[in-house]
Amino acid sequence: MQRKLTQVELAERIGIHQSDLSRMEQGEYKVGLDTLLKVLQTFDLSMGDFFEEGSRAQSVFDKLKTLSPAAQKEVESFIEFKRAQELGPWESDEGEGEGGDV
Repeated sequence: MQRKLTQVELAERIGIHQSDLSRMEQGEYKVGLDTLLKVLQTFDLSMGDFFEEGSRAQSVFDKLKTLSPAAQKEVESFIEFKRAQELGPWESDEGEGEGGDV
């Protein structure tokens, strides 16, 4: 299940400022356990789900780094192609950033 929330909506739900949420996404804000638990609750995730997904993403990233720059661009293009297929012609994620979906 995917929940579309803006940064402002998520920040309100977990009780922090939107600017802190933005900094958290960029790795510039240390997240306390209580904040992490609120995020997990908002998205109906367990700690195991959260950290397992991060490990999977890191594994994919590590494999990507072993490819040549040209192959990395091919993978990136394929990812964008698949995302466009899943989003459909009427949806777009352009303009994400401040106030964007989380």
